[in-house]
Amino acid sequence: MPELFEIAVIGRGLIGSAAARHLAEAGHRVVLIGPDEPTDRRTSLGPFCSHPDEGRITRVAGRTAVWSQLAARSIERYADIEQRAGIDFHVPCGLVSSSPKISEWLENSTTAGGDARLVTTDWVSEHTGIVLSNGHPALYESGPAGYINPRRLVAAQTKLAQAAGAVLIKETAHTLRASGAGYVISGSWGSSTADRVLVTTGAFGSELLPRSLNLHRMPRTTVTAEISVADSLPSLICVDPPDERLDEIYWVPPVRYSDGRVALKIGGSLRNSEPVEQAALTDWFQSEGDETEVDALRNSLFGLLPGIEVRSWAQKPCVVTNTATEHPYIGWVEDGIAVAIGGCGSAAKSSDELGRLASTLFESENWSDALPSTAFQPKFAD
Repeated sequence: MPELFEIAVIGRGLIGSAAARHLAEAGHRVVLIGPDEPTDRRTSLGPFCSHPDEGRITRVAGRTAVWSQLAARSIERYADIEQRAGIDFHVPCGLVSSSPKISEWLENSTTAGGDARLVTTDWVSEHTGIVLSNGHPALYESGPAGYINPRRLVAAQTKLAQAAGAVLIKETAHTLRASGAGYVISGSWGSSTADRVLVTTGAFGSELLPRSLNLHRMPRTTVTAEISVADSLPSLICVDPPDERLDEIYWVPPVRYSDGRVALKIGGSLRNSEPVEQAALTDWFQSEGDETEVDALRNSLFGLLPGIEVRSWAQKPCVVTNTATEHPYIGWVEDGIAVAIGGCGSAAKSSDELGRLASTLFESENWSDALPSTAFQPKFAD
């Protein structure tokens, strides 16, 4: 007889690997199901990770009080995860943010115990070389703000989950169906059975669920640039950047990529961009992204760092999965099936806490956290 697991976690990204760790360390019999990142996105049929890269911003000064609390809780555990897994993933290089809502972000940071402070654009230029010309106020948040390496964080969470007894299946789940013994998850490896299931598949895997969630999958393009800048460059979030075709941009300071390049990653969102259906995502990830977005990102980089030299450029498609609540969906969608889906472009830094919150669904029928359950309540497309 095949092993019967208490909980199957489907999706081995940032949230799924974190949830599996928390569940396994709490003593549950867990199977974590999800493939490695495709070796060649141009030929792979997926599923794909949302942002295949080496850096995601981490900060406490978030857009909402909930996001700030999620980040603060996760950041507090970074060092423990790194130490126990023996895998470093956090670089506390600081962060500059420029937005018309800086006062709200500062308040959220203070409430969550962060140390972000208001700074002038002259201070930003003098200390970082970044030229802000959008007329918005700015803040600076010192370390632990900076960035994390998402691939290394997934590796660390997976390693710790296995050390706590979780079984790892590096395959894609194709079907999920109820059975007399619980739920059967099937794929190329065969099948696995679990009493209950947590689906953490991001932009993909909606066909596994009994009802479609209200998700908006936003296609995005990121650019990496080998540039000549000081090692002290912080992470950046900038609303209304130099190129008016963009609503907002962010960057992660230069980090080494698998092709050997040490490059800054910059991404953002084109004004009035439209979501795509899951069925269109494979074609999107096999493409080179949006050339208009690439041009606007390049222009913004030159506007923010005047006079820099760029030795090489590269570009890559990605996707942001937004929800109707502007926070991830964490909750039950039917008896026995829960979800933790929808990063809203902000989940990477907070993924350990999001995984922990999802794991608590399997400990108690009632939401027991101080954060409001309404912020995470799943919403359906119908």
